Amino acid sequence: MTELDKKTAWQALTVLHPVFALTGVLQVVHGALLPSLAARFGFNDSHSGLLLTLYFIGTALGALLCRPNYGRSIVTGLAGVTCCCLGIAAGAQGVLFPLFFLMGLGWGVSCSSVSLFVGRNMPSRCAATLTFLNLSWSIGALVAPLLAAALLAYHDYRVAYASLAILSTLAAAICLRLPADRMEQGRSEARRPQNPQTWKLTASLPDLRLLATFGLLVFLETGIENIAVTWLATFSLRSSNFGFGSTGFGAAAAFSSLFWCGFLASRGVSSFLLLRVDPVQVLRSAVALALASALLIAVFPAGPTRGPALFFLGAALGPIFPLLLSLFFGQARRTSDTRWILAFSGVGGSVLPWVTGWLSTRSGSLRIGLVTVPVALLTMAFFVYSLSRKQPAPATAALR
Repeated sequence: MTELDKKTAWQALTVLHPVFALTGVLQVVHGALLPSLAARFGFNDSHSGLLLTLYFIGTALGALLCRPNYGRSIVTGLAGVTCCCLGIAAGAQGVLFPLFFLMGLGWGVSCSSVSLFVGRNMPSRCAATLTFLNLSWSIGALVAPLLAAALLAYHDYRVAYASLAILSTLAAAICLRLPADRMEQGRSEARRPQNPQTWKLTASLPDLRLLATFGLLVFLETGIENIAVTWLATFSLRSSNFGFGSTGFGAAAAFSSLFWCGFLASRGVSSFLLLRVDPVQVLRSAVALALASALLIAVFPAGPTRGPALFFLGAALGPIFPLLLSLFFGQARRTSDTRWILAFSGVGGSVLPWVTGWLSTRSGSLRIGLVTVPVALLTMAFFVYSLSRKQPAPATAALR
């Protein structure tokens, strides 16, 4: 695969980093704005969960809709996000559900296209590039609840979505500077079967066992992240004495940012830690820490440990998705196979928040609904242990 030259790659990264930071904002901000939106329309937890479930279903489908030229796909996705944000700011209850689905579709196209653009055009430095791009995403995720808190202190969700529409428009405009994709080639000639027809068929099909293993892991990991995105602000509001109204909504959104502070810090630290430590060992330790933190939140939801537990839960989850993606890149036949992993990720992000809302409504307690987090982490721990016995190829090998 021919790479972008250094100058062109640098110009592309100056575009991709702010765009990826915006996708972090767009992924997280809806949960922080949810209490305001639910109060405006009288939603219960089931309605709120369905609203964001439709959004996350859209993100899953959007990953499958990515097509070369990936730069143009980013522009198309962000343009769709702009239209949907304007519709939410001006719309009534009846149009909220389809608009959230379409907004998720636009987000899925744009966010997934960023990762695929890097994998296609910068293969030899893909791992490092994705690590720092995920750091930019985390900065956006951290800013999102703080931005929501600032806006909710004086306005409601409508001003926030109008602001997001402006940011998405600007991001789409700068993405027009991205170069066209390079041609992708298959694996090395040494690995080709002698029969060209057999090679053509084998190269065109993804490894189903590999997809199933990593698909389940990213399904669970993204589901947990999106539970945090969807429900942390609401949980903070109900388990504290912030009170309802604009001040309480803003305080709850700000408190939930502790999760994203830990998330951002660990993304930065892990990029250096992985230079010295085995990635699978980091993965196993991160899952164990996340499980301990989730159990602490479940057992002591209003205690003094809640803040530190939120921080460490974010810190533990921070490196997991990039690690899983890097390990998959090391074994996938083609860069474009990653679309399926990103789609599994989006499905998990849609299902688990909905399950949390459904359990909360049926039991009358969001605390019971959040039991999905430790259950998902226990399942991850089992599969991560089996994964640790494998020796994947280097992360860049799958991108050549």
